[in-house]
Amino acid sequence: MGIFGIAKRGLGMLAKNKKASGSYILTDPSPKVIIKNPDTIKLNKQIKRVKQIGAGTAGAIGGAAVYGKVKKNKKKKNKDKK
Repeated sequence: MGIFGIAKRGLGMLAKNKKASGSYILTDPSPKVIIKNPDTIKLNKQIKRVKQIGAGTAGAIGGAAVYGKVKKNKKKKNKDKK
């Protein structure tokens, strides 16, 4: 057994100990809060919508960047072939 085998074994023991301790297991779920104030409900909906828009915008910008890189690389390859 080499160094890597010992390291794997050590990590395995660490994971077993963590599971046995139960430190990350939730014993009782947190109670769900029911909000009745209409202003708070409206604000929560607005926040949710802004988060969705932000995620969509980030995805679009990331996609455009990837598309631009691919297009640029394709253009270079076509130039090299000629």
